[in-house]
Amino acid sequence: MQARLPTSRWTLGALLASAFVVALGYGIVLPVLPAMVERLAGSTDPTFNARQIGFLTAAYVAAPVTAAFLWGKWSDLIGRRPVLVVGLIGFAVTLAASALARSLLILYIGRILNGGFAAAVGPTALAFIADTEGEDDRRTRAFGWMSMASIAGFLVGPMLGGLAVELNFDLGVAVAPPQAVPFLLASGLAVAATLGVWFALPGRLLPAPRAETSKRGSSMFVPGELRLLALAAVAAAGLGAFEVGLTLRNVELAMGPAALGLMFATCSVVMFAAQGLVFSPLVRPAAVRSLVAPAFLVMAIGLAVIPIIAGLREMLFAVSVVAASAGVISPLLAYWVSRISARSQGMELGIQSAAVSLGLSVGSAAAGLPFGFPGLQGAAFLAAATAMGLAALASLKLPHRFVRANHDRNPESP
Repeated sequence: MQARLPTSRWTLGALLASAFVVALGYGIVLPVLPAMVERLAGSTDPTFNARQIGFLTAAYVAAPVTAAFLWGKWSDLIGRRPVLVVGLIGFAVTLAASALARSLLILYIGRILNGGFAAAVGPTALAFIADTEGEDDRRTRAFGWMSMASIAGFLVGPMLGGLAVELNFDLGVAVAPPQAVPFLLASGLAVAATLGVWFALPGRLLPAPRAETSKRGSSMFVPGELRLLALAAVAAAGLGAFEVGLTLRNVELAMGPAALGLMFATCSVVMFAAQGLVFSPLVRPAAVRSLVAPAFLVMAIGLAVIPIIAGLREMLFAVSVVAASAGVISPLLAYWVSRISARSQGMELGIQSAAVSLGLSVGSAAAGLPFGFPGLQGAAFLAAATAMGLAALASLKLPHRFVRANHDRNPESP
C-alpha cells in the first residue's frame, strides 16, 4: 500500500487552475448563448430560442453522466496526470470548435464533446487530493478550495461572455463571429492549464489500492451512499434550473447582457465568499458538516422568490441567497462521498460527478420548457424550490449518520 504524500503547493495550484479553466469554459457561454442561437438558427421566436438555450446547456452537462465514471475508472488504472492532460487538451480543442460552429447542430456536437472532456477534470483532480491528503481537515479544505476555483471560473466566464456582446469584438476573420473571442481565450487557458498539470503532478504516482469493506454484503453501495448521490443530483438540478432560468428571466425582463453578467458575477462572488468562510481555518470541519440541511432550505427560499421579483437589486439579493447555499452543498457532499466509499477514489468521485451532471442536465433542460407559455415562466423556479425543500428534510440526519459510518470504517479517525 502506498504511503500518502501531502499535496504540494505547486500541485494543488495546478489542480485549482484546471478546475478554474473548466468552469470558465462552461460559464462563458451563458451570456452569449441567446445571440448564438438566434444567429445559427435564424429564428427570433422567443419560445424556440428559450428551449434551445436550455437544451444546449443540458447537452454540455449531460455528457459527463457517462463520461465522468469512465474517466474516473481510467484514472484509477493509469494514474491521474494522463487523464487530466487528455481531458484538458480535448476541452481546449472542442471549445474552439464550438466557437467556430457554423450551424446549430455543430454547436450541439461541440458542446457535448466539450462537456465530455470537461468531465475528466473534476473527479480526477478530487481523486488526486483524496489519494494524497489523509487528514480530514486538509482534505475538507482542499475540496472546498477546488469548489472555490470552479466558482472563480464561473465568475470570469459570464463576465467575458457579456463583454464580448457589449463591445462587439471583431476578430477580422470571416469564419469567426464576435462571440468567438471569449471561447478562444478559454481554449488558450485550457492549454496553459495542461502544461501546469504536466509539470506539477508526479507522472509515476498511481492511486493506492482501496481496501474493500467486508460489511458491504451484496450491495454495490455502502449504507447512505445512494442518499448522498441523490442529494448531489437534486442540488445540481436546482442549480441547473437556476442558471438557465436566470438567463431566460433576464431576457423576459429585457435587462440586457450586462445585467446578466452582473447577476452571474454576484452569484460567483457570493459563492466564493461563503466557501472562503465556511472552509477556512476559522470554522471546524465538524461544524461545517451540519450545514447541508440549512443550506438546502435557504436555497429553496431563494429560488421561490425569483419569479415574483423584477428589480435588479432585488434579483441580486435573491441570486446571492441561492449562491451562498449552493456553494456550500456541493463540496460537502463530495467530501462525504470520498470518506464513506469502499471503492477507489477515481471511480467513486466519477460516479458522484455523473450524478451531478445528470442533475444539471435535467434541471437545465426542464428550465427552458415553461418559458414562452403565459403564466408558466416561474414554474421551473418553483419546482426547483420544492425539490430543495424536500432535500433539506432528507439531509437532517446526515451529520450524525455519516460521522458514525466514517468511524465504523476508520476507527482511528476523529
